[in-house]
Amino acid sequence: MAARRRVLIVGGVAGGATCAARLRRLSEDCEIVLFDRGPYVSFANCGLPYFGGDVIQDEAKRLLATPELFRQRFGVEVRVESEVVSIDRERREIEVRDLRAERTTHEGYDVLVLSTGADPIWPPLPGIGLPGIFVLRTIHDSRRIREWLQGRE
Repeated sequence: MAARRRVLIVGGVAGGATCAARLRRLSEDCEIVLFDRGPYVSFANCGLPYFGGDVIQDEAKRLLATPELFRQRFGVEVRVESEVVSIDRERREIEVRDLRAERTTHEGYDVLVLSTGADPIWPPLPGIGLPGIFVLRTIHDSRRIREWLQGRE
């Protein structure tokens, strides 16, 4: 009997979470593990400005799926607050730092999917570092904007 293929996905939210769900629909017999360095595996990106602007008041309404939902519905193991710090292609393994437990492990893979997103670009413009200038990519970003706006009322 052949061993189950092990697929590791680095990054959640739109790209990684969607990949994990789609992969499960295509193959019921592979092992899928998703790593995200943040605390959320899936949230509504399009709702970020609405929370920051106080149109959506309940932050929980932006969360689309939890690690538990991924385990129950898709049989996908999700490890949040787990940062992938290196890839060893020859050994076919990644090094993962558990940000809560402050320990490092190595995880082997047959297939590796990188869906890490991007960092925002701060163009070199005059005043770019002034108060009230923000990037908006994460739930944490929307919280900071909302707190800043509430502090100005």
